[in-house]
Amino acid sequence: MLFDLQEFRKAEETKPRIKVLVGEFGSGKTELTVNLASYMQRAGMTAAVIDMDLVKPYFRTREHRTRLEAQGVTVVAPPLKLAHADLPIMPPDLTRVLASPEYRVVMDVGGAKAAIVLGQIRNLIRENGAEVLMVVNVCRPFSATVDEIITAIANIEAASGLAVTGLVSNTNLGAETTAQQVLEGLRLTQQVADRKGLPLRWLVLPDWLFGKIDVAAPLLPLQPMTQYPWDDND
Repeated sequence: MLFDLQEFRKAEETKPRIKVLVGEFGSGKTELTVNLASYMQRAGMTAAVIDMDLVKPYFRTREHRTRLEAQGVTVVAPPLKLAHADLPIMPPDLTRVLASPEYRVVMDVGGAKAAIVLGQIRNLIRENGAEVLMVVNVCRPFSATVDEIITAIANIEAASGLAVTGLVSNTNLGAETTAQQVLEGLRLTQQVADRKGLPLRWLVLPDWLFGKIDVAAPLLPLQPMTQYPWDDND
């Protein structure tokens, strides 16, 4: 089953042009950010990524800068010489890209502590139209139950001053992800959506499961792009 980029583009053109991805550590925001920006660019849109995960030096979007820029995606992140600095540095060009209607923007933001930085630019985000999407991976801490996910949403909203407008079910265990895990994650995320009155924007599937799970939810295939230390078998 092939992912239809033109259908993806048609759907995206009906949505706000800025996507703010929030979620707890391990939810998969960065992988999703990179994939979304790549799909947008390949579908003929002008994509930009803004790395706002400024608090913890885990696996952030700026580590994918070379790959994204080779595809024509604009990457807004701290300068390369500060790429591994654990500092709350506001990326240059952030205001210009957010305010420019030519860009479809994906913002990679951390959990509640990192989301505090959004408070500095929340008015700019609101003025330019955005959807704030909570990325949920029920295989990770603080997101394993409906109540934990709802608490995480409340914490991020309080820290950022922005309301979450949709959910993304992204349950996975990397290369060990099974269809059963994905479906259980979907079940819990849908319960959160129902309780909060929020739409489920996507069920994200690793590319090897795309086309093998039959559900009514909008599907988005994900190609893993981050090389983790434990994946090195050399």
